[in-house]
Amino acid sequence: MKIDNLELITTIHNPESVVEVFFDRMNERIVEHKCLNYNRKKEYSYEVGEYLKNVKNFKKVDQKVLSHIMNYTN
Repeated sequence: MKIDNLELITTIHNPESVVEVFFDRMNERIVEHKCLNYNRKKEYSYEVGEYLKNVKNFKKVDQKVLSHIMNYTN
């Protein structure tokens, strides 16, 4: 996945991981980069609606994603 197409929405600091949430402009998807303990990394890609259901009311991530999407489309 090209990093040029990604816009950082927010960073979530958890006890054993750091999650960077990006908006992929080309595919209009949400991409998560997870930096886990022991130098492990994982990447996940979601449809926007699916992601919003998964993170509903979690650390205001859903609000930040919605705000970013609304600003992107205008």
